[in-house]
Amino acid sequence: MIITEHLGKFYGKDKQALDDVNLHVPRGVYGLLGPNGAGKSTLIRILSGTLKPTSGIAKVAGYDCVKEIDEARKRIAVIPQEFRLYPNLNPILFLEYMLILSGKDSDRSLIMKRLAQVNLEEYAKKRMGSFSGGMKQRVAIAQALIHEPQVIFADEPTSGLDPEERVRFRNLFSEIGLEKTVLLSTHITEDITASTNKLSVLNHGKIIFSGSTRELINTARGKVWSCRIGSGEDWEKLKIAEPDILFHA
Repeated sequence: MIITEHLGKFYGKDKQALDDVNLHVPRGVYGLLGPNGAGKSTLIRILSGTLKPTSGIAKVAGYDCVKEIDEARKRIAVIPQEFRLYPNLNPILFLEYMLILSGKDSDRSLIMKRLAQVNLEEYAKKRMGSFSGGMKQRVAIAQALIHEPQVIFADEPTSGLDPEERVRFRNLFSEIGLEKTVLLSTHITEDITASTNKLSVLNHGKIIFSGSTRELINTARGKVWSCRIGSGEDWEKLKIAEPDILFHA
């Protein structure tokens, strides 16, 4: 459902955001793991048609993300990291408004079905200005689903949420992935391992791993160590002696 071949992106002449990115994402939930600044958001912007690549090919649902972007956009939805709502509207009115903006007729039964799917039925007539961060993100998912997309891009969807909401989101994405393709982009390893066993790791604009979570764990065997530090003084000595090794105290 998502294919990239030798995809590259430069900002200006010197800053390379993506370097020869090759991806093949099938139906289901697929993880895109990488630290902040790795190029994940740039990749999603290209796939969703808001940014043109410098080189290479990107296709979504069989459509080229540059030459056939209008057709591709009919089949995709994006759940951004920061989602802004109309605080004086309730979820029903908001989703009706989104349907009308997209050229579709209001469908109250479909709206309630999607609100039930994200566990917001009892808040359907509440003003969204009073919603928590997790509830707002659930509205964002309902908005994405209301258009019946084939492919959903979720960009850091659990960032800033409490543990309970993160678990709810992981379960929800797993459910959605039974019928659709979900590219789950995050720097939080647990979000991916709890939602899928298929992922790619992006770092400094390059895909450095693609495969299963088990295969990724196996690549780390013999390369990760832990140690116990007795005091703050010992910790300072260790940092000076081994400055290039990352330790988690």
